[in-house]
Amino acid sequence: MSRSLHTDPYPIRAARRLGAPRGRRAAEPTVLRRRARQPEPELGTRPAPAPVDDPQPRVPIRESPFPVRESPARPGFLHPASVGDIARLLDFFGPELRYGLRAVELRQAVGADRPGPLLARLLVPGVVILHEQPRPPWIVPGRLLPGSRSRLLRAGARVESTAMSTRIDWPGTTLRDFMLFDGLLHEIGHHLVQHGTGKRTARVRRTADHERYADEFAARCRQRWAAAATTGAARNPTGVARG
Repeated sequence: MSRSLHTDPYPIRAARRLGAPRGRRAAEPTVLRRRARQPEPELGTRPAPAPVDDPQPRVPIRESPFPVRESPARPGFLHPASVGDIARLLDFFGPELRYGLRAVELRQAVGADRPGPLLARLLVPGVVILHEQPRPPWIVPGRLLPGSRSRLLRAGARVESTAMSTRIDWPGTTLRDFMLFDGLLHEIGHHLVQHGTGKRTARVRRTADHERYADEFAARCRQRWAAAATTGAARNPTGVARG
């Protein structure tokens, strides 16, 4: 099996590169141990590398701060998930989710190019945009499509429809969680597809397959978050336990 750092499993590679984002690969422990075992060069060749005193040297690991930027919401709108909510969620799921992400930005939804609330989008490579949302309740014309209605109900919304319009209420923290999982983590699912294949900008799957993976990824993350909440393993300022 190859010992190249390129072949490390994705979670291991993510943790290593997040810990030392500007570190040289030649200074990583695997490379240093390999060079320490190499034989001395013959006379007349280039000098041997400096000896390594520690047979298993350690590269200092330092988590780099992850940028979460916020633009104030307009009157009548809000950012359901705060900067702190986003930071705690990314901390809970660890380096594998943050690897390759450049920023998360909370923005106004000015100039949206499609009707209805715009939840989130991914700007490749590696920037997730979470848009402000109208303050509940939401009133939308007509009836929702069955898939949209099921998605909202699954997220904890209360949906009431008439022949002319649909009213959507968000009790408690359901709107915040909807933004975190169906918005942020859904878009991170798209990001992981692109980043994990090494193709940062070229689409690597059909749109339907991309969406299916992102939906399933967000659902798995929600289940893991909920399971941690029921165990009460650790304190979390949002009221949800962290693993």
